[in-house]
Amino acid sequence: MNVRTFHSVNNFIITILIVILGVTGSVCAQNLPQIAQAGQVLQWDRILDAYDRCIDYPSYDNAKALLAALPVDRLNEQRGDPDMVLLHMFSGDGYPILYEEAISGDRIAIEIHFRLLNITDGLYSEIVETTLGWLARDQPLVFLEILMTYKDTRHMKWHGYPVSFIGSGHNTHPRAALFILEKRIAALESVMDQKYAEIKEACIKQLRSAIDERVRLIERKIPQ
Repeated sequence: MNVRTFHSVNNFIITILIVILGVTGSVCAQNLPQIAQAGQVLQWDRILDAYDRCIDYPSYDNAKALLAALPVDRLNEQRGDPDMVLLHMFSGDGYPILYEEAISGDRIAIEIHFRLLNITDGLYSEIVETTLGWLARDQPLVFLEILMTYKDTRHMKWHGYPVSFIGSGHNTHPRAALFILEKRIAALESVMDQKYAEIKEACIKQLRSAIDERVRLIERKIPQ
């Protein structure tokens, strides 16, 4: 599969996920587990405004403004309507623009995705983790560089690094999932910088665990 075809398929999958979100409704962010950051308040209106500006014209300045509006970790206090904002962000035609910026290697767009994990859960979080998993394969060095900044967030501590999620469609195609996960391992192994060695190995360990899980799934489906 060539690069253009690979990204076309990815864009199609993202579109399908967004349609599903539009049908199933929003996930209430007010029920998300929070981590205290004294003096900081999650401003949903600010996020919405910055997101719309970035999607309308994804310039460096607009992307930086969106990044600044997103928290570096969970916040205890929040103001605004999370359901409305998240539904707007992920069920319309805007997210594929942000996705394309990230998958093309734009560093700010990639970091925005890491911060999106601090305001999402459920299907929304799965969309973000799917994109970050693709980035681990497409942009392994940048992925590891930014992951170093966010490796101790509440999301990472609870759910692990966003490296092994590949979307629900692969649940019925476990061999395809194995292929993709192995490609991610190969991409991460290509990063030789020793300052990322520890976090790289942690990601690879998580990917191997995901591979083992899918191998067991395949074995259970083989007639005895």
